[in-house]
Amino acid sequence: MNMDGRNRISSQTGLTRATRGESGFVNAVARFIHVLFSPVVKKTSQGPHEEPFNPYQVSEPTSAEFRELGPGFAPEPLPMRHIKQRKAKFPDILTRTLDALHSPVVVVGPRRIVAHVNTEARELFGDKVVGRNLALFFREPKALDMLTEVLSDGGTRRLEVNLDVPIQRQYMLVISRLSEVPSEPPHAVLEFQETTLIKRTESMRSEFVANVSHELRSPLATLIGFIETMQSASNDPTELDMNAHVRFLNIMEGEAQRMSRMIDDLLSLTNVELREHERPRDHVDLAALLREVVDALAARGHRHQVEITLTCADGLPFACGARDQLIQVFHNLVVNAIKYGGSGGRVNVSVTASENGLPDGGASVLVSVRDYGDGIEAEHLPRLTERFYRIDKGRSRSMGGTGLGLAIVKHIVNRHRGRFQIESTLGEGSTFSVRLPVFKGGA
Repeated sequence: MNMDGRNRISSQTGLTRATRGESGFVNAVARFIHVLFSPVVKKTSQGPHEEPFNPYQVSEPTSAEFRELGPGFAPEPLPMRHIKQRKAKFPDILTRTLDALHSPVVVVGPRRIVAHVNTEARELFGDKVVGRNLALFFREPKALDMLTEVLSDGGTRRLEVNLDVPIQRQYMLVISRLSEVPSEPPHAVLEFQETTLIKRTESMRSEFVANVSHELRSPLATLIGFIETMQSASNDPTELDMNAHVRFLNIMEGEAQRMSRMIDDLLSLTNVELREHERPRDHVDLAALLREVVDALAARGHRHQVEITLTCADGLPFACGARDQLIQVFHNLVVNAIKYGGSGGRVNVSVTASENGLPDGGASVLVSVRDYGDGIEAEHLPRLTERFYRIDKGRSRSMGGTGLGLAIVKHIVNRHRGRFQIESTLGEGSTFSVRLPVFKGGA
């Protein structure tokens, strides 16, 4: 192919080189949009000249022009109706392409008006953002200033941003201007590349070491003390008391088991927090799940002289969530009710449907675990989901508690975009409620 042919192909396709420094994704989107809306070459008897594309008047390409475009293009000209249909479908192809991406993408026009968002961006910012000013739902002054610069001067800008709703997430924001199209105002694309997992991994590493070193110090000191006592007694057979020896071993076994449970709970909590930004998508039958939990804990309740009952409303919808984690949530809540509310002799688990109650106002399934024990003072309620917070540390440790059960529940519920609430009245008992979003069939 000669130089004139290559130049003609470049003019027909409208492809331009991406600005140096742009990300590969932004470059691809820019080129794609430019192909869709760039002018096409129309030949007349006076010679070639450029005109804006008119979907109702399309010149039929020749066989030679198709051959010059290279492999993958039709060797023969398509019928006119097929060309019109292909042009009409291009915007839909672009929409589906953006929706298939796993990063939120927002296309912004003049005056920061949102022109398009993909599926991930709609989930992040809501369904009613198109046609509105970006600053109304993305309040990051530095990023907005960068967007204004990009729309005016072009190029690419990068900035780390934090979004706190519905949960805290971290992103690397990449802002780039799309390739210019004649007679069209400038547009920019904002790509939110999530860095939440990386940031949380760094934070969790230091927090895990701090928590383990603090909480394991006490049981380790106990173990070391008993070991030293037994070693000194073994050197003098006259001082060896077998009864004391057995008692010391039992205490050491209990401390070792408590350390093991604590490490298991810490690992579980760390894993949940690391994945808290990833929303589960499976459907879960909560009625069947709760029956399984209640049946598994019935023997434990009988040992503590506590009766566990389950009440399920009719016609319950499926909940959206991860089944294994939800089993962990309700197992922790029922065990907690048996341990600390068992003085009332019964624990009631109920599940109903609700039209609202979630942070986004959506329909939910409500699960309540109520005990009829001594209740909890109001001053303790806001802190019950903190790591290692205990109302009575001695009682909690004697019952095998690690102080992490409700913290795990809170983070799992947050991951499900649900709501966790605790209500209690002294002398009447406590109610732990979990609201979970209804499964919408592929939502």
